[in-house]
Amino acid sequence: MSLNEFITELDQELNVLPERRRREIIIDFEAQIEKAIELGDTEEYLLKILGDPRKVAEKFIAEEIVEEEREQEQQSKVTETVIHPVTGDFASELKDYNINQLVIKGEMVDIKIEKGKKLGIKFLSYTHKGKLEYKVENNQLTIYHSSSKDEVKFNNIIDFMKKRKHLKKDEFVIIWPEKLDMLTVSNKNGKVIISDIEAEEFKMKTNEGAIEAAGLTGNYGEFQSSMGALKVESSDFKNLYMETEMGRITAGGVKAERYNLVTELGKISLDNLTPDSDLKALSKMGSVSVNYRTAPENTKIVARANVGKVKNALEQNKITEQLYRAEYMSEMGSVKITLS
Repeated sequence: MSLNEFITELDQELNVLPERRRREIIIDFEAQIEKAIELGDTEEYLLKILGDPRKVAEKFIAEEIVEEEREQEQQSKVTETVIHPVTGDFASELKDYNINQLVIKGEMVDIKIEKGKKLGIKFLSYTHKGKLEYKVENNQLTIYHSSSKDEVKFNNIIDFMKKRKHLKKDEFVIIWPEKLDMLTVSNKNGKVIISDIEAEEFKMKTNEGAIEAAGLTGNYGEFQSSMGALKVESSDFKNLYMETEMGRITAGGVKAERYNLVTELGKISLDNLTPDSDLKALSKMGSVSVNYRTAPENTKIVARANVGKVKNALEQNKITEQLYRAEYMSEMGSVKITLS
């Protein structure tokens, strides 16, 4: 089967969907295939990754059915969502809800999420102007942080010592006991730390601030920061996506079937990842360094640097059969692959 035949068969299998949705899927597949080929993937490799067109179509059809049912359910229920202030009775107020999705939206706050035996929450605002509110809708708990910090000016060093607490971000800690379907954090300014949480999907994003994660278990992990470092350790995903514009990417002891790691202006440091996996690591302005603990048996390794040097300790590594592809690329820095 060729890629053109794959697209044709997929198009036929999707004929039960509305024409507009069917064309959206086909156009998206064609664009993704074209982009993958431009990046060096072969037709044989892409066909292996894509799999059976019938099964691919079944997934989209099932999602469409679920979405239609959800829309019908929402239309049949007229509910009024109330936003409540977070108080000391927060845990007891939620005891009758079956929450499987947690969403946190922050303005200027350091957020910490960790595993615990029972639900708990801590909040500290140094200026006393930050506040937390929440709402529960369709088994989703959304927590909103807002801050009304004023511009702080200092006249001298003594004035600075008196007012320095006003520079501190609010601090928010939530203890979560149960597995989630989805955990989403969107923070404008501040660090996000998450540990020992189990969820089907993780979506973490900050505009200004680092993201650190450890001990996570899930199907999909997405970590993004415009201006901050990303660090994931000792975690287990099926798919891991990390992207930052101005920060370093670090991943150690993270198991996954597929990795996609991109930074514009930082280094990428990888250690003890799954040796046989599909992986793309790209640093446009920094170096890429990766250490394998075990040599891959079924993964073709590609290392490229447009300007810097390439040192590949696995350059002569023999694989039994190519089932995966790992690409390590730097446009303005070096690439180094070691085995220890």
